[in-house]
Amino acid sequence: DPDAEETVAFVDAQNKLSAPFLEGPVKAQFKERMKDLFNFPKYGCPFKRGKRYFYYHNKGLQNQSVLYVQDTIDGEPRVFLDPNLLSEDGTTALGSTSFSED
Repeated sequence: DPDAEETVAFVDAQNKLSAPFLEGPVKAQFKERMKDLFNFPKYGCPFKRGKRYFYYHNKGLQNQSVLYVQDTIDGEPRVFLDPNLLSEDGTTALGSTSFSED
């Protein structure tokens, strides 16, 4: 329970311990290293719905993966839905999807 008194006390104690280290010069180095580690293309497993093929793709540092569609397995992909465009800060995400057969 994140709101439990014991949990809040634990998080506060951890923050007091780590804040002096993380707020120093290492913060920028840590941020840059994490950015480097997460900046690579990510592909979801393709799936077929009706006569079309779909897959998720993230170019690297996008907040959300973009849903692509292809008419054939080797067809030209096109954006079906880009959740990054649903909010200015890119924090709106797809929780689930459902497709009709046509």
